[in-house]
Amino acid sequence: MSMERTHRWPQEDREDGAGAPPGLTEEAAQKIARIIYRIADVEAVAITDRLRILAYTGGGCPHMRPGAPVQTQATRRVLDTGALALVRDREELHCPDPDCPSPIQSAVVAPLHVGGRVVGAVKLYRTDPGDMPPYATRLAQGMSELLSLELSLAESERQRELLAEARLDALQAQIRPHFLFNVLNTVIATSRQDPEAARRLLTELSQFLRSTLSDHREQTTLAEDLAVVDLYLRLEGARFGSRVKATVDVDPSLLALPVPVLTLEPLVENAVTHGVAVREAGDGIEGHVVIRARRRARAVVILVADNGVGMSPDRVRDAFQPRVGTGLGLGLWNVRERLRGRASLSLKSRPGRGTVVRLAFPAAAWGPPA
Repeated sequence: MSMERTHRWPQEDREDGAGAPPGLTEEAAQKIARIIYRIADVEAVAITDRLRILAYTGGGCPHMRPGAPVQTQATRRVLDTGALALVRDREELHCPDPDCPSPIQSAVVAPLHVGGRVVGAVKLYRTDPGDMPPYATRLAQGMSELLSLELSLAESERQRELLAEARLDALQAQIRPHFLFNVLNTVIATSRQDPEAARRLLTELSQFLRSTLSDHREQTTLAEDLAVVDLYLRLEGARFGSRVKATVDVDPSLLALPVPVLTLEPLVENAVTHGVAVREAGDGIEGHVVIRARRRARAVVILVADNGVGMSPDRVRDAFQPRVGTGLGLGLWNVRERLRGRASLSLKSRPGRGTVVRLAFPAAAWGPPA
């Protein structure tokens, strides 16, 4: 996805959790392990909680099977210390079976963190002794950080009280599974030809999740909100390439404008996912999303416009209704609810002609137009 801009913006460990961390079942862990195995040129991949193996994919040790206890001292050391470990030969693994026929010789073991606790590990194995390739170490670190963010979210969802922050938390909890797996599939497709580009994508995905899930402030600045949009567009850009273009045209004097956290990203994601990507897939026309912010006489106006498939009048009328799931309605409804009393949000759309979402913030506190 090409982007054009008129400026640049600047606890203690416990052994009482015998089960998997919240949000990481054996089934989910096995799917993740298969994805990592496809990305990395390694013999095997394993994911554990503090006590047992949740997933194992690849060849190697016959003792490494889901449900079995954690086997090696190297993994226990990572679970105890919370520090990444590089294993360079079989002796450093300290397998409890001296006659184990496993050909594994080296590994990288990365911890999974939730809060201040180590709750598990991600492990990549190779049959060659010596140092792991740098890309494998970076991949283990990236996936460890990504999974730790996911697990932190799952635990916070289980524990948080749905009171005053419920609507904001609901929006921040919207890790769209299709979006996440689309990005991971892009990483898989990229990794063989360009491992460094795949590593950058994982890093950007981790940054995006941290921005959208870990920030529990109610308010940010337009500049910070645009930075989240920029991360999102870079991730989708790896998927769509030059077929979808984004233009950001913002008056620099407005970058300090206070806005609710995650105001623009859901609107841009709707434009890409439900608008231009659908059109590009249907008729091959290049998609274009425009984000524009200007001072007007009575308001600061921000537009998110696209040239996508558009909506029928009935769909426009229903667009702000909260619906079950993570579709168009939930995003628009949630943003409008959080803007209530601060700004207005309206939508115009025509089938085949695209959609425009308009936000208007009262300009009284921002002075006259420049």
